[in-house]
Amino acid sequence: MNSLKPLPFHPARRPTLALILAGWAASFHLPCALAQATADATPVAAAAESPAQSPADRDYNAFVDLTKEQPPGQPQQLGMEKFLTWLDAHRQKATAAGLAFYNAYPADPRRWAVVIAVVSGPPLFAKSYGPDVETRGAAAVVIDKEARAAWDLQAGALRQALVASSDAPAGAREQTEWSFFAKDFRATAAGGKPGQPADFSDFGPRFEAHVAKYPQLDVAAARASDYLGALERFEPKMAADEWKRLLTAPNLALRARAKAQLAKAEIMDKPLAIAFTAADGSAVDLAALRGKVVLVDFWATWCGPCKAELPNVVANYTKYHDKGFEVVGISLENGRLLPGDTPDAAAGKLVAAKQVLLDFTKAHGMPWPQYFDGKYWKNDLAVEYGINSIPAMFLLDQKGMIVTTNARGEKLESEVKRLLGL
Repeated sequence: MNSLKPLPFHPARRPTLALILAGWAASFHLPCALAQATADATPVAAAAESPAQSPADRDYNAFVDLTKEQPPGQPQQLGMEKFLTWLDAHRQKATAAGLAFYNAYPADPRRWAVVIAVVSGPPLFAKSYGPDVETRGAAAVVIDKEARAAWDLQAGALRQALVASSDAPAGAREQTEWSFFAKDFRATAAGGKPGQPADFSDFGPRFEAHVAKYPQLDVAAARASDYLGALERFEPKMAADEWKRLLTAPNLALRARAKAQLAKAEIMDKPLAIAFTAADGSAVDLAALRGKVVLVDFWATWCGPCKAELPNVVANYTKYHDKGFEVVGISLENGRLLPGDTPDAAAGKLVAAKQVLLDFTKAHGMPWPQYFDGKYWKNDLAVEYGINSIPAMFLLDQKGMIVTTNARGEKLESEVKRLLGL
C-alpha cells in the first residue's frame, strides 16, 4: 500500500539525512501503492537552545544534528559502493543514538519523534555488495539477514510501544498503526494463489475503525485513496462499495473524497469526452479517435515514477501505433505560478514551462500530443477527473469507454493487444 499509495508525487528536493532517514521507509508498490508511513507526521525538530541545557536537551539536539549530516558527496562523485557504505554507517550511528535517547529518557515526549526517525530509516545491514552495485545501487546490497531480523523485532516492539503510549502525538500513533495496516495488506496481496483469490474482507471494517479512531486528523481522505486505490486492483466491487459507505463517514474530508471518487466513477459509464489544443498547437478530440485504442496518460516531466513508466509507453506506442493505438498526454507541468504574478510574469513562466515539456517529449521520443496549462496539481483536467497521484493511465477502447485506470507495466501491452484483437 506508493504509497498506502504513491501519494501525489512531488518534485524532488535535495535530501537531508533527516529526510533520507524518514523517507526510505518501505512502501508496497501496487498500482496505487499504500505508503507504509507518512514521513512528516512527527518531525524531528531541534529543541530550543538555552544557556544551560539539560542532558535530555543536549542528547536530543545531538541526535537532530546527526540526522542532518550530509554525505561527503553524491553517488556519482563517490561511487555507489562508497556512498552506500557511508549511508549504512551513518544510519547505524543514528540508530544507536536514537535508541540511547529512547532508553535514557523514558518520560521525554520527544522520544517518539526519535523512534519514528529510526524505525523509518533503518541501516542497510550490508555484509557486502554485488559486482553490479554501481548500476543497481541498494538493490545490490548483500544483507546481513540475522542482523536485519533482530532489528525488525526491535523496531516492531518500538512501534507497539508507541501505539500503546499515552503521551505519543496522535499523528505518530496514527502513522504507526497505518504502517501495520499497510504491512498486513501487502502480505495478504502477496499471499494469494492462482485460483485462490486473496481474502480482503477484514480490511474494510479495520479501515473504518482506523479513521474513526483519529477524527481530528486530516489524513483520513488520503488514507482512503491509498487503501481503496490498492484494493481496486484486486476487488473493484469491494472498493466501490466501501467508497459508498464512506459517503456517511463522520470525517468531513473523507466524505468529500468519497463523493469525488464516486463522481469520478461515473465517467466509466460513458465515453470519455476530452478536447483541447495541445502544447504543439495540434487539435485533440477523443471523439475523433473513436475506433482507436487510446491511452490517456496523466504525468509530468518532474515525476520520477512517470519517467520510469515512460519507456514502456514509448515501446507500446512504437509497436502498436500502426495497428490502431494512440496516446494522449495530460501533463501536470509546474508553471510555478504565484498569486502575485503580473500577467506578463505569468505568461513568461508558462512559456518556459511549456518549452520544458516540448523539449522533454522530443528528447524522449514522445510524438503524441500533450495537454498543458502549467497549473501543476490544479491542472484543469486532473482536477476534473480526480487525479491525486501520477502516473494515472486511462486506457480507452474503440468506443471511447474506459477499460482501466491503471494501464501500467505489463498490463498496458496485454490490454492493448486484447483490445486490438492481436
